Amino acid sequence: MTRQEGLRAFDTAHPLVWDAALTILIALACTSASAGLSPVGAPFLFAACVAVAFRRRAPFAALVVATAALTMGGVASALIGEPSPWGYLAIWVLLYHVGLRRSGALAASAALIGILALVAFAGAASPGTLALGERGAAMLPVVAMSAAALLAGRQLRSTREAQQRRRADVAREAAAEERSRISREMHDLIGHDLSVIASLAAGGQNVLRSSPDEAERAFAAIGQVSRASVGQLRQVLRLLRSGDGDAPAPLSPQPDLSRLSALIDTVRSAGLHIDDERRGDLHGLPRAHQLAVYRIIQEALTNSLRHGGEGTAVTVRVVVSTQEVVVSIADRGAVPGAGHPRVSTDGHGLVGMRERVDALGGVFHAGATAAGWLVEAVIPNQGGGFDESASR
Repeated sequence: MTRQEGLRAFDTAHPLVWDAALTILIALACTSASAGLSPVGAPFLFAACVAVAFRRRAPFAALVVATAALTMGGVASALIGEPSPWGYLAIWVLLYHVGLRRSGALAASAALIGILALVAFAGAASPGTLALGERGAAMLPVVAMSAAALLAGRQLRSTREAQQRRRADVAREAAAEERSRISREMHDLIGHDLSVIASLAAGGQNVLRSSPDEAERAFAAIGQVSRASVGQLRQVLRLLRSGDGDAPAPLSPQPDLSRLSALIDTVRSAGLHIDDERRGDLHGLPRAHQLAVYRIIQEALTNSLRHGGEGTAVTVRVVVSTQEVVVSIADRGAVPGAGHPRVSTDGHGLVGMRERVDALGGVFHAGATAAGWLVEAVIPNQGGGFDESASR
């Protein structure tokens, strides 16, 4: 903790101590500057200094009280031929706090500065000892310092408000980014599982009478995928319900490429014909790259299953080199007698894939081909290397 932070913490914990100490210091300084302070002017000077103790609770009211006390002290001292009490330091501190804490008080504060100018003009010295021009010159520093104190407070207020707006903008951007992340993860987690379940259910219904064993396997797979999906959904809901003070919880253990085979097998069981080609050291990629590759393949296979239907032929290809990672999922349409090729679409899944690739500085493409549909991403490699022995 720095010295400034320590003082601020002490001020927050013990505000009365700091207010009393500042009031005493200002009173001592003003008393020392008031040459030949008379018993008549002393109470007014004391009242002006005491008003400083209320600068945080009611700064403008404290400024009015201090200005009135100093004005009356100047008038009373002039009547008996004594110098006016010098309490401008208290006024400057209060003007600073008015500018810092009050909006819309500029005109009223300017009027009070004008009153102070008259007090300074009248109390520059004992009546008759200074010429008119000398009295005017004596009040200029008071006016200048008063205006500077007020403007310094307003400037600091504007700076703080700008900082608060920036923090609010950052918080809104962070919240929007987090909502986008949660939406993307829910789409990837739940959307894929629901597509697999729908395909398995349709296949199970088709073979329920002709091949009860296959139907039983399909329904068992539906139960397995459903339970996994429910567990993932609960993790998402726990994150959404967690309070600000709770420890951050991940949406779920983020998948890497060690789970890619299980993903492909799950989609195969739902009816896709998948050719799987992998070249290079996939497991040597950074975690962010592995997650992006996994999600791209997951979403592309889900789209092939959803739009191409059971029997669609897909080639999944992942090539890792020292410079880049190339991921392509080529949908060749349904095999003869198994349905119709998918229709071009551009839903949230494609947006999510593009966002993941853009975040890693890569290039993403998705579109129709003569045979069906192609999803392709090229991502700069920051960790993996090429290993021909890893091909399969």
